[in-house]
Amino acid sequence: MTVAQYKTSSRVGRTKIGKVRVEAAHAKSPMKFLRRLATSESGNVGLIAAASVVPLLALIGGGLDMSRNYMARTQLQAACDAGALAGRRAMGTTGTYGSAEKAKADAFFDANFDSQSVNASNVWFETEANDQGQVNGTASAIVPTVVMQMFGNENFDIEITCMAELQLANADVMFVLDTTGSMAGSRITGLREAVKDFHKTINQAVTDPNTRIRYGFVPYSMTVNAKDLFSDPDAPMQRSWFVDSAPYQSRQAQFNTPVYIATTGAPSTVNETYSTTLSSSNCNAYANNNYPSSGSNPSSSGNAPGNVTQRTYALVSWTGGTATRKNCTRSVTTRVTTHQTKFAFTNWRYKEVELDTSNFKNGTGVNVGTSVVTATANSVINPAVTTYADQAGYYDMVTMAKRNGSGLYNVGLTSTTWNGCIEERDTDDTANWNPIPSSAYDLNLDYVPDSNETRWRPMWNQLTYNRSFRQLVDSTTNEPLAYSACPSPMKPFTEVELSSDPNDVPAWLNTYVNALVPTGNTYHDIGMIWGGRLSSSNGPFQANVNKDDKPVSRHLLFMSDGQMEPYIWGYNAYSIESLANRVAPFNSDTTAVKNRHNSRFAATCEAVKAKGITVWVIAFGTTLSNEMKACSSDGRAYYASDTAALRNQFKFIASQVANLRLGS
Repeated sequence: MTVAQYKTSSRVGRTKIGKVRVEAAHAKSPMKFLRRLATSESGNVGLIAAASVVPLLALIGGGLDMSRNYMARTQLQAACDAGALAGRRAMGTTGTYGSAEKAKADAFFDANFDSQSVNASNVWFETEANDQGQVNGTASAIVPTVVMQMFGNENFDIEITCMAELQLANADVMFVLDTTGSMAGSRITGLREAVKDFHKTINQAVTDPNTRIRYGFVPYSMTVNAKDLFSDPDAPMQRSWFVDSAPYQSRQAQFNTPVYIATTGAPSTVNETYSTTLSSSNCNAYANNNYPSSGSNPSSSGNAPGNVTQRTYALVSWTGGTATRKNCTRSVTTRVTTHQTKFAFTNWRYKEVELDTSNFKNGTGVNVGTSVVTATANSVINPAVTTYADQAGYYDMVTMAKRNGSGLYNVGLTSTTWNGCIEERDTDDTANWNPIPSSAYDLNLDYVPDSNETRWRPMWNQLTYNRSFRQLVDSTTNEPLAYSACPSPMKPFTEVELSSDPNDVPAWLNTYVNALVPTGNTYHDIGMIWGGRLSSSNGPFQANVNKDDKPVSRHLLFMSDGQMEPYIWGYNAYSIESLANRVAPFNSDTTAVKNRHNSRFAATCEAVKAKGITVWVIAFGTTLSNEMKACSSDGRAYYASDTAALRNQFKFIASQVANLRLGS
């Protein structure tokens, strides 16, 4: 084959033939070959290709071996982590780290490291525990190279470390629990037991006596109950955080029916003698005011509201004169009655009324006017019985009681005491909650009240009435009070006693959950608002949340057995929604109001999660809705079909809260 023939061959052929021809020429005459090579271009491609083989082989082979090294290192790290976790979990049961615990760690390491897949040798794994309750592990292995052996690198020596510890160093868990009417019966019983199961799981997971676990509770339905927050020493709710007056969907009593109160003066008596002598019969008639003309005894003149004069007649003497005709004398006693115009009850006017809450919010009994004794217009009343006013006008039920005996009289009173349930502070009726409007103070979890707009209102269900969509209603009858429901009181974060008995439940926790009462309709947003508020490290209750300034993980467990179910005719945290229109505009139907509450719920969930609080959601016997799923943190939303499943879900979440974690 000639050189010309080589040039016309294929690229592969050229390389192979070129190598042969070069070697042959070099063998016959090295100097001649070199001179020819210096002036010839025919073999350069082959030489360059040949010279590139070694570095390309090193580059590709190095990448391949490094990939195998990475795979082996990753698998070894995962196995080390699994072994350390298993050892720490075993240590949590016994409280010590001995041979049995190490054996469990070794078993998990062996199960997670497949030495044959990476042809590893000299595999070694060792664990030990330290004084902080951590399990530290070290693992090593030798992995041979495949390509890099040709360059003198025969093995990779891999060594890694791992550590496992309890995540549950300190934890605060806020339970936001749906305690609406549908939770009655076996469901509320199951919920009580589920909370106890949660604690038992936590109790079993903690071995460090310095660990602090706290639980808080927000039972919710149509509102929440703040009653116990006032007396809690760690989370004192201030009475000044509530308004001194607020508008309520209530009623006023109109006193505009004129009536009169009679006042009779002292009697005055004079004697009158008839001008001529009279017979005995005529004298008796005269003494009875029936002579010389017919009259009455007593006699009366004048009418209310003017003076009324009453005269009473009596025989004094029939003396002198003849046997048949004598002088006749009678006495006349006069009494003058004056009249004062007063105003009796006319009707109730049902409307929005500003009520004085300054005493009611303190939790003491406050009298309110609830009943009246009516009278006919322009009648003279018995002032000891009939309800009346000195001045005509409208009087709310609080004022009726305050002024009873001074300006108002004979008002029927009822003592009312605040049950602790609240109306929320000012909000916005917008449909857009991204971002949350600045005027929606109810969704501002951290704002400490400093104005009437930012203060809460005590619910006054004894004075709240429905009237459909009407602005006002006049009626002489007592309309029924609006439907309302007040759940069990909330509880701020409270430390629970941990016990060596895995089934032990603290007395206070047992008492609290057993007292949960199902009532009312479902308002998820009010529950989440207060769950977030009581969990916020920057809000009104930060003294409780940040107590002792301990590092802590915070969790909120939200459980409901139903979807959002507002009742626009009922009295809830936003008053009567068909009348107050605090959440949705006037004339909004139930669907529109429900959509607004769902939007508020979603916005609140995001606000809570933004505070670093992990949100867990359980749908109990109801659809796990998109709103519930979105509310949870990273898909931590679960479904429980019955009470047994609910208890298991609570135990599962507790195990996740108390789960081990890998340390660095």
